[in-house]
Amino acid sequence: MRLTDLNPGFVGHGGPGILTKDRQPIPFRHGVGIIFDCPCGCDQPCYVDFKNPMDGGPTVGERGPFWQRTGETFETLSLAPSILRAKAKGGCGWHGFIRDGEVISV
Repeated sequence: MRLTDLNPGFVGHGGPGILTKDRQPIPFRHGVGIIFDCPCGCDQPCYVDFKNPMDGGPTVGERGPFWQRTGETFETLSLAPSILRAKAKGGCGWHGFIRDGEVISV
């Protein structure tokens, strides 16, 4: 299955009207993560934070997990390590990889 089959979107952060708790503006960031339909077919979207956002800035937030990204498009994207949507954490149990835009279930 291709990532493009799962309605992917790169996720931004901040932007006009978004403020810190100290009421300071948060500049817009592009490509800090990705969201896509879960490959298992459940109704829960998958969200993955990038360790290396597409805009070259630092990781957003202090909590992980974060995934190492290579590729700039949905067709070329690879993420490491694997993605596990653990049932113990409220996920559906899907486990797999994204490699060169291919979604591989394990």
